[in-house]
Amino acid sequence: MKNSTKGIMYALLAVALWATLGVGFKLAVTSLDSFSATVFVGFFATLFLFLYLLISKKLFKIWSVFKLHPLFFIFTGIIGLGIQQILYLKGYSLLPASTTVIIFYLYPLLMILLSAIIYKEKTSLKSFLLVLFGFLGVIVLLSKGTLLKIDLSMGVLITFLASLSWALFSVLIKNKKFDVDVGMFFFNSFGLLSLLFAAPFFGLNFDVSVLSWVGLIYLGVFPTAIAFLLWNKALCLSKTSTCSNIALLTPPLSMVLIILILGEKLSVWQVIGFVIILTSVYLNVKVKN
Repeated sequence: MKNSTKGIMYALLAVALWATLGVGFKLAVTSLDSFSATVFVGFFATLFLFLYLLISKKLFKIWSVFKLHPLFFIFTGIIGLGIQQILYLKGYSLLPASTTVIIFYLYPLLMILLSAIIYKEKTSLKSFLLVLFGFLGVIVLLSKGTLLKIDLSMGVLITFLASLSWALFSVLIKNKKFDVDVGMFFFNSFGLLSLLFAAPFFGLNFDVSVLSWVGLIYLGVFPTAIAFLLWNKALCLSKTSTCSNIALLTPPLSMVLIILILGEKLSVWQVIGFVIILTSVYLNVKVKN
């Protein structure tokens, strides 16, 4: 089997795992507050990544990698696997899973804006107009087609901030060179540490049912840790453009699972807004490549 074919298979598996996150949370963890859920998911993800480094004989790399970019790993870990995780899971607890998915997948468009602001990356007029087109999709979704009466609920704002946090995290790690497996361990570790420091203010709920523990372990290991390991392998074996296009399968696949398993129904305006956002992201990928 060619490396490119293996890369595509890894990317498809990663996308399939990412798509289960919303359904997994809604099925097993809704009885638990979002902060406690985030802490437990972060713990299981970090533990799994530590064991992975141990098995793959990469533990000896930890110090050498960390001392190259110590503040970078701490800062990005807090943003990407600390703050973002709290906001994202909170979004799922406040909104229908379908709405959360649609708003969160603005992050590729936000990445373009942040890259231009932080790293002064040049953005073509076509790309900029496509970003505006993508935000039009969100306005259509939130205004239910009126384009005037926008429903800015707390759930919407929190999910948008989760998308912004993930976009910032993605832009920052994109512009650094490091061992990705070790890096993911650091991101999860410092994200988890930041959550533990905040625990006295939010409180941790250990009154968790057996079903919720199973759900938390699943969310921490599969769509969080394993999916990213598969994705990193995919990026090493296949073209970035190929992986980027495969990644666009995540939101529609998430929607299919949400409709089939959770029984949520999409409104016409949700579908229109969703299609506009995905079209914008897809065309932006084409422009960038």
